[in-house]
Amino acid sequence: MAQISLYVEDSMASQLTASAKISNCSVSKYVAALISKHLSENELEESRKKRILEQLCGALDDPSFEIPPELPWEKEIPRRFDLI
Repeated sequence: MAQISLYVEDSMASQLTASAKISNCSVSKYVAALISKHLSENELEESRKKRILEQLCGALDDPSFEIPPELPWEKEIPRRFDLI
């Protein structure tokens, strides 16, 4: 299992310790549970957004609408890759 060091304000450390004690677990397990919950919520949100986009695909009912062809490289805007 990986180890991570966290640097938090003293007041936050006190709150974490108190909350972990209320939850009857160590601070490490409490923080890991918070992170896991947050990551799960983010994953669910991303999944929800993808489902909405999939539902919208084809929702435009306009026969004049066409997907534009790919632009040839010659007509694309010059890019500067040295800036990255």
